[in-house]
Amino acid sequence: MAQIKTQTTGMSELWWLSEVRERTHPLSEQSPIWIRHGVVDAGPTCTHPERHPYYEFGTNFGGVVTQWVKKENTERLPGDLFFAGPGLPHYSTGKVYPLCFVTVFFLPSVLLGMGPITDGARILRRFTMKQNLATHLVRLPAKRRQHSLECFREIIREFEANGLGREMQLRSLLINMIVDVMRWEQREGTSPANDEQATDWRSLERALNYLHERFHEPVYAHALSHHAGVSESRLKQLFHDTIGMPWSRYLQFYRIHRALDHLGLPGRNVSETALAVGFESLSHFNSTFRTVMGMSPRDYAHKAFQPAG
Repeated sequence: MAQIKTQTTGMSELWWLSEVRERTHPLSEQSPIWIRHGVVDAGPTCTHPERHPYYEFGTNFGGVVTQWVKKENTERLPGDLFFAGPGLPHYSTGKVYPLCFVTVFFLPSVLLGMGPITDGARILRRFTMKQNLATHLVRLPAKRRQHSLECFREIIREFEANGLGREMQLRSLLINMIVDVMRWEQREGTSPANDEQATDWRSLERALNYLHERFHEPVYAHALSHHAGVSESRLKQLFHDTIGMPWSRYLQFYRIHRALDHLGLPGRNVSETALAVGFESLSHFNSTFRTVMGMSPRDYAHKAFQPAG
């Protein structure tokens, strides 16, 4: 199995960092997985360098790209897996075409909502932990790589088919893929994940439960940290290390994604939705919604009730 060798990007090539834009996709707590896939015959796999508020797991079926993350770059081969947490600036440029790619974007609730929260948090840590480009990428041995590519093909088929139990099946496929890779890393002794104290995971579980139960109410740092059983500074660090964002930003995203479910119901207006998910002012709700979703809540609601086709 070949090692992934990275290099520091020269100053003349760091232009792409100034072009990074926030990208959004139509994820919600009811539909927390979104898949982007396709074939590119020339140029980058996306229109501009990006970062986003989601977790990202993807690969290329064919073609070779230069993968850029922060101040590093490396050659990314077909079958190489890419792990990325929220807010990570990244970009890819083609070297060998055509490029056939798949990227799975998902919300933390995919993992935190199935099984013990502590297990989900440990897996999310694989995406958000402080790491270099060599560990954002995983290069599997040939037989395991082929199995991984077939799993990605299956998740694309499920996403496009939109059949009965689609969301449950997508979650199951994605979780199985990620867990399989992480268990392989552990067996090979190549896992970059650090061991945290068990008390930290229990504290995170208490904090997340508190946010999920009281998202519609005002939430303050002192009350959240008291419920979690840690100091405010430790709580801040725990969310940064594990979830990849401050708890206040996580709460904002959680509220907005709950708002998507609310706006998808007949007869619900924007003002009622804002209050129902914990925003004290309509203007704050509108601006936050637009930041997260790239459109106004009114436009989203109108789009949600447009007939298909």
